[in-house]
Parts: sequence; C-alpha cells; structure tokens
Amino acid sequence: MLRHTFLLLLCLTQATGQQPAAPPAMTEYQGRVIAQTMHWQGANWLIRNKREREEGTTKMREELHLKPGMAVCDMGSGNGYHTIPFAEAVGPTGKVYAVDVQPEMIVMLNERVNEKGITNIVPIIGEYHDPKLPPNSCDLIVLVDVYHEFSHPVPMLDGMKKALKPGGQICLVEFRAEDDTVPIKAEHKMTKAQVTKEMNANGLKLAREFDGLPWQHMMFFELAAKAP
Repeated sequence: MLRHTFLLLLCLTQATGQQPAAPPAMTEYQGRVIAQTMHWQGANWLIRNKREREEGTTKMREELHLKPGMAVCDMGSGNGYHTIPFAEAVGPTGKVYAVDVQPEMIVMLNERVNEKGITNIVPIIGEYHDPKLPPNSCDLIVLVDVYHEFSHPVPMLDGMKKALKPGGQICLVEFRAEDDTVPIKAEHKMTKAQVTKEMNANGLKLAREFDGLPWQHMMFFELAAKAP
C-alpha cells in the first residue's frame, strides 16, 4: 500500500511539468553547520513512546495557543506526530497544512489521517527551497526540530513569510545547544543567539518565547517593521 501510494504521488508530481532548477544547497549558514535531513526510513523515531517525556510535546502544543478556525502549518510534518493534534485543536473550521519534502513521509501521514477520518489537513510535498504554501494562508507556521536541517534557509524563510497572514507568526522549536545534557548531536541543536541571528537576518523579530520545555527552545517570530 505504501509503495502504491508513493508511486501515485510521484506520478502526480511529475505530471505538473519540469520544475526550475533549485539553487545550490548550502552546507553552512551564518556560521552554523547545516544538519542532514532525517531520512523517512527513520520515521518511527518521530512517534517513539519516550517523545512526550523527552520533549514535553503536549505542553509545547498548549503554548502554541491554537484556537478553532485557525490556519496552521506543520512545516516538516513527517508522519504527522504533531499534525494530527494540530488538526484536532483548530477543529473542522480550521486548516492544517502539512509540508514535507519527502513524499514517503506524506504517504505515512495520509495513512494515519485516513485511519482517523480527519478532513482538515492539506498535505503538501514541498521542495528543499520552496515550502509550496499558498500566499497569505497561515496564522502560524510551526517548525519542530526541522529548521536546522534546511539546506536553503533563505528561500524557505521567504516562502514562509509570504504565507503568513497579517499578524501571523513563525514558531521555531529547537534543541538547546547551550545545554550539554541534551543528548542530541551538536549539528541538530541551536543556541537562542544563533536562532535570533538567523531570523533577524531574514526580516523576522522575536515576539515571544517559552523556556519550559525539557530539551528545547520555543521561540515565536513575526515580520519586522520595514524601514521607512
């Protein structure tokens, strides 16, 4: 079933015509080494039983302050660990865009969504340099343990900024590089200072943050005012 669905998605993607060549991938950005994207074959790690204890995922989702009717993006959705609770939180009048660059992840997400009968999730096969989000579509874009893997951070952030509704925000959840006790590889961690540096360089300013998660920063950014 997984292979059949993947082939269907691949055919649909190819049927749209040849896409323009992507810009070269970066290996470093703003003095930080960019981590490799987690392969879809490791997707079971995303739904591991220990994740709630290690990451405080329920508390994290509470801090998003999701409300019925909101339009939210789960950027780097994987197999839907957060996507499905997001969809339940925004309700039938809301919408969740689930973006992942690996079609196999979207296949796994769709299988879980179909099992639960959820109808307010819009799956999107993104590109490494383009989130493929509709303009002016999102109240909130959430990136959980994913931004540090972007091989094209600038065009990805550009695409997300265009997708924000007025007053919309981008929330980054990243493992704390300041804390040596967080048992994650160094290239998959970021300091607050580095996150802020990169967001500021792309026209985003810190709006609020939450420091109550076991292993991660949680930082909300909004568009910075343009200079007159």
